[in-house]
Amino acid sequence: MDKHDKQLHSKDPGRIKQGRVSGLRLLSAIWIGKALIGLTRILGRGGTTLPGRTALTIAPDLSYLLANRLEMGTIIITGTNGKTTTAALINGILKEAGLRCIHNQSGSNLTWGIASTFIENSTWLGRINGDLAVLEVDEGAFPTLTASLQPRGIIVTNIFRDQLDRFGEIDSIQGLIQKGLDHLPSDSFLIINADDPTLASLKNSTNSSRWTYGLELKLPAHNFNNTGRDIKTCPVCFKRLAYNMIYFAHIGHYYCPSCSFKRPEVKVKLTRNNIDSKGLNHVQVCLPDQKLDLTIPLLGIYNLYNVLAAATCAIALNISSSIISSSLEKAAPSFGRMERFEKENKEIIMALIKNPVGANEVLRTILDQPGNINLIVAINDRIADGTDISWIWDVDFEQLSTTKNRITTVIASGLRAFDMAVRFKYAGFEPEQLLVTESLNQAIETALEQTAPGSRLFILPTYTAMLEMRRYLNKLGLGKPYWGGS
Repeated sequence: MDKHDKQLHSKDPGRIKQGRVSGLRLLSAIWIGKALIGLTRILGRGGTTLPGRTALTIAPDLSYLLANRLEMGTIIITGTNGKTTTAALINGILKEAGLRCIHNQSGSNLTWGIASTFIENSTWLGRINGDLAVLEVDEGAFPTLTASLQPRGIIVTNIFRDQLDRFGEIDSIQGLIQKGLDHLPSDSFLIINADDPTLASLKNSTNSSRWTYGLELKLPAHNFNNTGRDIKTCPVCFKRLAYNMIYFAHIGHYYCPSCSFKRPEVKVKLTRNNIDSKGLNHVQVCLPDQKLDLTIPLLGIYNLYNVLAAATCAIALNISSSIISSSLEKAAPSFGRMERFEKENKEIIMALIKNPVGANEVLRTILDQPGNINLIVAINDRIADGTDISWIWDVDFEQLSTTKNRITTVIASGLRAFDMAVRFKYAGFEPEQLLVTESLNQAIETALEQTAPGSRLFILPTYTAMLEMRRYLNKLGLGKPYWGGS
């Protein structure tokens, strides 16, 4: 563990010491970082970790010094799920507004990933090529980076169990986020998902402005076991919470029968959602002073929250509603998040999974789609994935086995392919129904062979598996590397 890793979990991250790096050291860090970005991309590796990690050893203040040169400051998005998509949506809105945005679109969101983003978007002389930065930030890195970057605004999407080997239970994640908020400048804004009770109890200790968003929908009941409901008690009096509506996990309209704690008043809300035969969401978003009727080309209930978060951020930045509408209706799935590819009239949809809540919602979205199901679940256990994969036992894979008549192919792959095969066995699949291969490339080749023209192949990988499988799809001529645009 290097000094940057240690900062992520320090008891009091404080502010990174600033202003002590000479101009020559800063330029040296930028030059070396840019050279490493170029080299790693020639090698097809992406260039998000090594360049930033190396540059920070030379100039620890690099991110602060470059961010401080942005005229409009920095927007940080954190939380367990939805960071990448929300950041991409905000980035799209601001670009449509004519602003030059810096954005870590690969999803590399630790201190070195942020540093790499700033290096890539600066000149060789240290000038920054942007008006503002839109950065998704890992919850563990959030306290350090908030203290350092002093952002103009923060969006917190939700808190769920995630990477138990790093974070522990959700109260640890909540504590990290609260530490970060304690460093929020008083002239900034905070945006939270009002439907998550763990966020409603967060405090604005610096008196920054506070915005809220949430759903106002009546949804039909579904058959999924709510295995991701992490919050069951009131964060104030610790009595059991009650709900008027649960959208998934512990997200919904909650109140405590024993004290005054309840879902806060919502400033930006989604009041209507109709899904057409193509899977498009026809929604109505209510802003503080008007209503927007939009067609959103993103799958899943969870993406409605990402849309609301982005719209709320745009309103806080005084972006016009016409620009918000135009941008959101053109939104495309972000890097590895319900991202679509097509090969020989076969549609491939890749959806990152990393915890029970996110995986359950991806499965629910898949089962809501028409037609047969061809599926790869690829589980790695590298540091970026989380080395503890016990979360797969809290995912409701049993729902797949209840629709076996629709399932053509099921492949367990990745470094923990055999663990995933065991999970499928206990979900109700017979051994002869499964294919198991640790080779991610082989999994893709086999699944494509077994997917009929006109059908869909769903790939559900963890983070490092997603990067590797996406590179292989790029080699097949599908899509582009993230740095080449989507």
